Amino acid sequence: MAKSLRSKFKRKVRAIARTKKQPKTDAFLQKAIEKRDQYEKVEAEKALADGTTTTEKMDVTSDAATINTKTLRKKDGSFPSWLSGTQKKKATKKSKAIKKSKNKTAKNFR
Repeated sequence: MAKSLRSKFKRKVRAIARTKKQPKTDAFLQKAIEKRDQYEKVEAEKALADGTTTTEKMDVTSDAATINTKTLRKKDGSFPSWLSGTQKKKATKKSKAIKKSKNKTAKNFR
């Protein structure tokens, strides 16, 4: 794909533009790294002054872990609000198919 003269020329022009812009982008990234380092130093100094560390764990509610990954349902059997309608349909269809196959295998062993 993209073997026409026009596309080859466009790629060549973009490569030239990249080489021209390279020093400017490098300087920008270097400045961003320096700012980040300064920010981390300030945060570390604040943490030492307050006596707190930045590695403290947040309080996590147990509601986030109550969704079953296979059925995509909550403990009460309902779907989460962020799940779309098509995803709900797929999940119910999948769970019904699994139940059906389990019932067939259970009946065959009797």
